[in-house]
Amino acid sequence: MNPATAFLIASRALMARPRRTTALLLGYGLGVGVMVALLAVGDALLLQARDEEVVAGGDLVLLPEGVDPEVLKMGGVTGMYLEIPNARHLVRQILLGPRYASAIAAVSPEITDRVVYVRVRGGVHAVRASGILPSAAHRARSALRPPGWEDAPADRAWLNPDPARLLHTLDRFHAPSGPAWAEWWYFNFATQDGTYGYLSFIADAEGRAMVGATVRRADGAFVRWTERHRATVLPFGGNTPTLRFEAGPHRAELRDGRYRIRLRRPGFTAELEITPQPGLYFPPVEWRSGKFRSGYVVPALRAELRGRMRLGSQVLPLRGTAYHDHNWGNWAGVTWEWGSASTPDYALLYGLVRHPSLQYGETFVALYATKPRPGLLSVLRGTLPAREGGQSAPTRLRLRAVNDAGDTLAADLVVLDALPSRAGRTTFWQLRVRYRVRGMVAGRWVGLDTLGFAETFTER
Repeated sequence: MNPATAFLIASRALMARPRRTTALLLGYGLGVGVMVALLAVGDALLLQARDEEVVAGGDLVLLPEGVDPEVLKMGGVTGMYLEIPNARHLVRQILLGPRYASAIAAVSPEITDRVVYVRVRGGVHAVRASGILPSAAHRARSALRPPGWEDAPADRAWLNPDPARLLHTLDRFHAPSGPAWAEWWYFNFATQDGTYGYLSFIADAEGRAMVGATVRRADGAFVRWTERHRATVLPFGGNTPTLRFEAGPHRAELRDGRYRIRLRRPGFTAELEITPQPGLYFPPVEWRSGKFRSGYVVPALRAELRGRMRLGSQVLPLRGTAYHDHNWGNWAGVTWEWGSASTPDYALLYGLVRHPSLQYGETFVALYATKPRPGLLSVLRGTLPAREGGQSAPTRLRLRAVNDAGDTLAADLVVLDALPSRAGRTTFWQLRVRYRVRGMVAGRWVGLDTLGFAETFTER
């Protein structure tokens, strides 16, 4: 229809039914106006979302669970004192980890317009302050990058810490809390010839220590012992460069980024050096419920083992891989599921803590990668490990895990050896297992076929 014809029809409709035609034109005009306004608002929001200089802008926005970006733009109670827990580990292991290596080239942690109070002569003044890590801000081309600013030592330690200092921070001991308090360093290792073992250094709230070793040689010979001592040194550390756990003739210490372990008893001695692989660690976490408190950290998901062990008159040179974790808390009535395995390309960790005050139903599963840069590749929700073998020694464990990003893993653990520790009706099992893990994680096919360790409990 040409414009002249349309105008003729509209004018005659207006003359024939002026009220109806006027109402129709007003309604149509109002609808068009509202649509134009909405499109303009949408375009403005899109531009704002892409503006890195605006709060909650940029390609990726990280917020604590339950906080909406609109709270930061419009203000609100839930936006006050906003902090992201474990932010440094989030940046190092996830944003700068292997999962986003092809997408994220630089990260700039920043604080903008935070209200701080400055005391000067004459009173206290409220001012607004912003903070950056200068080198990170320049790499990310941040709007907050004043010329001439350089990283302070604390800035460099936050983003790219020295591995030895990071281990010292991760592995610190804690002030005891409650009579059932216990805290320990735990190591396991496997050598190239098939020897494997477990080493424990445990302290209680009164400063008493228990040191234990379980070793299975490649020829099947088995050694197991525990000793109790009044600890002479516990690794509370502080600002000292060495963390040392010393009990009787036994010692485990962290110095210069390496764990050095010395064990002495009749018929058994060991001198071991364990060097963690950088980037493969699980940061400290705590569970609290009532009087229950439990903490866990894995400073070394995979490490290099060197040393020697004397069993009777035989000296065994040891070379292989090791693992180290650290627990603390009020552990009365606690059981768990746990497992770990690693290859030069991947490290897998799963776990579940059981206590009457905790609600549980899913197993935590974490997969780490060493390429293209080391760090956390994925966290998944796993099923409870399905155990075969009845109430006797487990023969097989099966685990399935998924997450909302579409990652999937299936783990089949075949038990090669099982070492029991009985307490009443409960049996604690330390398992040497063969892992077969398959799945799709971060768009890549993952396959692990390797030896590892697992722990579980059964009741009679």
